[in-house]
Amino acid sequence: MSESTQISLADAAFFNDFPDDIIRRLQESSTRRRYKKNTNVINLGDDSRAAYLLLSGSAKAFTENCDGNEFIVNTFGPGDCFGELGLLDERPRSANVITTSDSECLVISKSEFRQCIFDTPDAAAATILTLTTRIRDMTEEVSCIALLDVYGRIARLIKNSIDSSPDNATAPMTHQDIADRIGSSREMVSRIMKDLSTGDYIKTDNRRISVLKNLPDKW
Repeated sequence: MSESTQISLADAAFFNDFPDDIIRRLQESSTRRRYKKNTNVINLGDDSRAAYLLLSGSAKAFTENCDGNEFIVNTFGPGDCFGELGLLDERPRSANVITTSDSECLVISKSEFRQCIFDTPDAAAATILTLTTRIRDMTEEVSCIALLDVYGRIARLIKNSIDSSPDNATAPMTHQDIADRIGSSREMVSRIMKDLSTGDYIKTDNRRISVLKNLPDKW
């Protein structure tokens, strides 16, 4: 059985608290779609008509400023869902999402999702709970960006990435990827990463970062 056939909506955090029958209903009404690497799945400003469960491959969500500088909002791997907030309102997409490898997604219809919410109070309650958690997480994220220095943001990104990884290593990330995630320069990130590697705090293999010992509180 391939990796993609083992993943279902029940694996996505957004749908964790949904009733089993609603998960099955949405799963059966959704369609599979394959994307080549570097395909724009979602474009900033587009109408929101579907959400996507990543079955295989990888993707990233990002925004750009007027100078073309990119800020990575999030990265996605198998089992992650993106575009789900667009299921809930009529506003256009707030970020771009592009595949970073050949990928396959389950495409969840906005109209079917809304019908499930209207038909099932438990599904509506699960959505409210998920949104509340999302708001709390976003508040924490904004606070960290505002209050932490560059090293603190790097350390937090590495720790959070490893916490959600089954093999205690981050997803592949270049120094530019890290800079785009934390709002810093690649040069500053490279300097800090070199020091952490020299101090045997981390090792990098095929752009995947593993922590060898507790990262220092300050750099």
